[in-house]
Amino acid sequence: MTVPALLWVDRWGRRLPLIAGAFFMMSFLFINAAVLATLAKPAPPGGLNNIESQSWEISGAPSKVIIACSYLFVASFATTWGPVSWIYPPELYPLRVRGIAVALCMSFNWAFNFALGYFVPPAFVNIKWKTYLLFAIFCAAMLVHVFFMFPETAGKTLEEVEEIFTDPNGPKYIGTPAWKTRVQYRRAAKMEQTGVVEEEEKKLAHDGLNDENESKTV
Repeated sequence: MTVPALLWVDRWGRRLPLIAGAFFMMSFLFINAAVLATLAKPAPPGGLNNIESQSWEISGAPSKVIIACSYLFVASFATTWGPVSWIYPPELYPLRVRGIAVALCMSFNWAFNFALGYFVPPAFVNIKWKTYLLFAIFCAAMLVHVFFMFPETAGKTLEEVEEIFTDPNGPKYIGTPAWKTRVQYRRAAKMEQTGVVEEEEKKLAHDGLNDENESKTV
């Protein structure tokens, strides 16, 4: 499920996968929590097969719902937050701090992955099916946070991204709410092919016209 992101993430941008991924992961986790809360029962003392983390018991068709939603949760992550969480940080920082900033981002990513793997089994022991509810709420918070706070960086140069955060004279982006920033895939693709952006092309054309007019005047 990472393949679609490899093919189209630059067309989708960064905000859309993050928002859509948070929404779908939240939905599947809420479904799991609801099914377990209403159709499951506590496992025997010590857990199923004497595994404490297997603290809740469910069978039949409802168990298939849990399995399906778990796979769909992973598929949603693999297409969105999985790859984009590695793409987005390098696009946010200027060159002078990018190395340190991205290294810190990736270090925290790995640290929280470790924490996730370490603390989830005890969570199934202590709060049981509510573990799904807890992470569903986290995903809801992610969705809101991305919508209001994450500007779109796809197709923008490093200088333009820096304007979003720091340049008080940035005429195009400063003060623009994150949800109004847009993907500029075609512009970026053209810049890769020609080496200049549209604004520079217009400036060059304007300068060339002025030079031509000056030559005619002389």
